[in-house]
Amino acid sequence: MKIVKLLSKFTLLVAIAFTFTLKLSAQSAEEGKTLYNANCTACHAINEKVVGPALKDVHKRREEAWLIKWIKNSQALVKSGDPVAVQVYKENNEAMMTSFENLSDNEIKSLLAYIKAESETPAVTATAGVAVPAPTAGATASAASTDWDSAINWLLFIIAIVLTLIIATVSKILGRIGDIQGKPVVNWNKTNSILLLAFLIIGLGATAWEFWAHSKHTVFSSGSASEHGAEYDSMFMVTLIITGIVFVITQVLLFWYGYKYKSDGKRKALYYPDNHKIELLWTVIPAIVLTILVVRGLLTWDEMMDNKNEKARNIEIYAYQFGWNARYAGADNKLGSHNFREVGKVNALGVDTNDVNAHDDVITNELHLEVNQPVDFAFRAKDVIHSAYLPHFRVQMNVVPGLPTRFAFKPTVTTAEMRTKMNKPEFDYVLLCNKICGGAHYRMKMKVVVHTKEDYKKWMKTQKVLVNKKTANASAVALN
Repeated sequence: MKIVKLLSKFTLLVAIAFTFTLKLSAQSAEEGKTLYNANCTACHAINEKVVGPALKDVHKRREEAWLIKWIKNSQALVKSGDPVAVQVYKENNEAMMTSFENLSDNEIKSLLAYIKAESETPAVTATAGVAVPAPTAGATASAASTDWDSAINWLLFIIAIVLTLIIATVSKILGRIGDIQGKPVVNWNKTNSILLLAFLIIGLGATAWEFWAHSKHTVFSSGSASEHGAEYDSMFMVTLIITGIVFVITQVLLFWYGYKYKSDGKRKALYYPDNHKIELLWTVIPAIVLTILVVRGLLTWDEMMDNKNEKARNIEIYAYQFGWNARYAGADNKLGSHNFREVGKVNALGVDTNDVNAHDDVITNELHLEVNQPVDFAFRAKDVIHSAYLPHFRVQMNVVPGLPTRFAFKPTVTTAEMRTKMNKPEFDYVLLCNKICGGAHYRMKMKVVVHTKEDYKKWMKTQKVLVNKKTANASAVALN
């Protein structure tokens, strides 16, 4: 009996340990998914080559210790003469992989756990000798729906061709009848004038519907999340209203005159060479209106660009194909010097670690901001021209290799507040590239989070400094 009890206890302990291990593994893979989405999707996919190679089964091809070194600083591994690193480097056309020295070993292990879990997910397409799960009812219905939609599209295309041929044939027959009778069967001037009027009504109606139906899906519907954004939105709306009124008036007159003054053979066109008063009016009035709009825009632009707030937090945004990095200044609010010749040698951003100002810099793959705290951005590019676009903050600035650009603004709405305002719990601010910078341009984005002052301090304390001399994280960095 004692043996049975001991075996029972041992079995229970093994079961508990196994369950706990599975839970830890699931948590690790879940954390790895977050890290993968934040750091890897710009250049990699699990099952296909994007910019970098496919990551499927990478845990089988390489040892974990080697992968950790490679992910942290691939260039350092290549320069050390590691044969595997050199081979991988050459196989990928000597393209430098971004270094992730800010990731800990445990974080990289979580990332690899996620890649392993995704690699072991059954493929959705059949391969030789591999059994594929039978499609579900939903998948079958979806495939049938797609086939039906395709058939409908082809049918509509054929109908359109047939109608075009019928109209052309009827038009040709009517033309011959008109030639025989000596007068046209159809008064095309009258017909075209009616069609012009119909086009005007339908076109303006469609334009009004477009504004009504889809304006709620634009970034303007939620309002600006920056201090200067309110002035920007005001200028945009004023310009849109003025040009919209002019557009409607001119189009109505254009199509109405086409309808009213259609040629009927009874009215003779009046030759009216010029009218200096009218020409002066339609030249001077638009010039005055445009001058007012342009001057207001210049004043607003100067105010945004000449913002030299000493309390602004210095942050560098670094662009590369196809991702972003953010570098935060430390307690002295001074960023360490940058040398583009050092990119990839010491670190991915080319930061001079011999500069004492760089020692407390923090490098991240997400952009975290403090609400109502001015920020002064310095933009740099590693390879080609990018464009940093923060739509909700009304910020866009070209990012040019070898030519640093700047922009300063103050975020005024936290992420939590915007989620509540939009009634979208999953909403996140985002930094996008607004230049077509290469094949994976569409994947080049970075998550942006706006915190309260307290939450920003908590987040910053979890980050590691660039040169770690006294502590493993930035908890010693004094925040304003």
